[in-house]
Amino acid sequence: MIRKLGYILIVIGVLAAGFYLADIRFPSLKWFFSWRESAGWVMSAGLVFGGALMAWFAPGNMTFSPETQRQMQRFVSIRRGYVSLCLLGLLVLFAMMDNLLVGKRALVVSYQGGMYFPVFRDAYPATTFGGEGENETNYRDLKKRFAQEGTGDWLLLPLVPWGATLDSDGEKRVVVEKNRKGVYHLRGRREPYSGMAAAYYVSNGDGEELKYTEWRFRQGRMDGKMTVWSRDGKVLQQAVLKKGKVVDQGMKEAKELALLEHSVEATAMMATLYPPLRPSLKDRHFMGTDTGGNDILAQLFGGWQILLQANVIYLSVTYAIGVSLGCAMGYFGGRFDMLVQRGIEVLSNLPFLYVVIIIASVIKRPPMPVLVGVLCIFSWIGMTYYLRTATYREKARDYVAAARLMGAGTGRIIFRHILPNTIAIVVTLLPFSVTGLIGSLTALDYLGFGLPIEYPSWGRLLAEGADNLSSPWIVSGGFFGTVVILVLVTFVGEAVREAFDPKKFTTYK
Repeated sequence: MIRKLGYILIVIGVLAAGFYLADIRFPSLKWFFSWRESAGWVMSAGLVFGGALMAWFAPGNMTFSPETQRQMQRFVSIRRGYVSLCLLGLLVLFAMMDNLLVGKRALVVSYQGGMYFPVFRDAYPATTFGGEGENETNYRDLKKRFAQEGTGDWLLLPLVPWGATLDSDGEKRVVVEKNRKGVYHLRGRREPYSGMAAAYYVSNGDGEELKYTEWRFRQGRMDGKMTVWSRDGKVLQQAVLKKGKVVDQGMKEAKELALLEHSVEATAMMATLYPPLRPSLKDRHFMGTDTGGNDILAQLFGGWQILLQANVIYLSVTYAIGVSLGCAMGYFGGRFDMLVQRGIEVLSNLPFLYVVIIIASVIKRPPMPVLVGVLCIFSWIGMTYYLRTATYREKARDYVAAARLMGAGTGRIIFRHILPNTIAIVVTLLPFSVTGLIGSLTALDYLGFGLPIEYPSWGRLLAEGADNLSSPWIVSGGFFGTVVILVLVTFVGEAVREAFDPKKFTTYK
């Protein structure tokens, strides 16, 4: 099993480096180079080197002990933990699909007989598909243009065609219609409309947009000031209405207005909607948008990806330091143990949250690897205590003395004999470390000391939703995502702890 895992790591590292050299941004594998090129090469080389070590030194016929097999069976029997693990695995699989599910770039574009795959490239300029400028193509607008031209060109967008951040269409216009009862509402909605609406002169081709009329609505009725303009910006008519009836009217240049009413070409009455926009299946804003016009579901998806990447870095660093140092403290003991304990006591007395906030404020919104690295400074301490105690206990057992008599070295005794017998502690603490990191990152983002705006963040979404309770879909989206993940991981952790608890499943004879 370990050898197979080593081979998989080698393949992942080679593919990540190969796709980057070939300028192919393959989903998930592009994460290695998403922060810095040097970091991507280091991580790719680390995977290849680590996988080679695992494949070389791991035993070829490794099997789980009968006790471990019983523990795994007990975990499967705990249904809430097992189902939660399956759901988490499914969510991880969705996150690894990346822009194939959520993203602003088209999956495939057919243009003038050629096939393009923007999802696997950095960017195609607008001129590639007959547009203007060297900026990246807006594929949502390109799809509308293809439909209007009717030339047979087409494209396929992801299920959620929006980027996680910095991708918004801004304001949106919706036609205001009147139902049979004389009540005005937005097209596609049933509730009465309240707000402003306007009709515009049909453009002469110069791109300039001029208002023709403007109305105010309250609960589906014209209620408030009404104004009519000429093409040169003159006010032709003004009136004040109350529940659809005129209560005050002023007329200017009546003759010009009479001619205008017979010759004007204007659009339908339209309401301009500004973000945050409520959920809409038509626009594929399945959970609505925030105040910046960013899609909520895309932010939840992107935030989940960030949390997964952060957990890979966090768990690797924390457990490498905590397990190695804890085992060394328990095995060597004496002055080494005492010296390390004094250092840990000094570090643990520092106020964790204050230190993280100070560092984050000094660095000015550090990128994700830097912020997670700061969290790792304090997070390995608890793991060290657990492994130190377990190693002290295992060191006194007969199998360790037998290994010494047979000439086994210190590293072999610690990592091949003691550590496998303390692995239950590592496995039990793993899910709770995940929830701790998720809570820390979300809290820092909520307080404003977290990730930069370029990173999607659940904490920032919660903070924005708390400031805009009149748009409940914002806070409910962030709350739903955070609660679901934390509950699933907690259920898995409780099931693992229960399955590996020797007191619960041990029978004394």
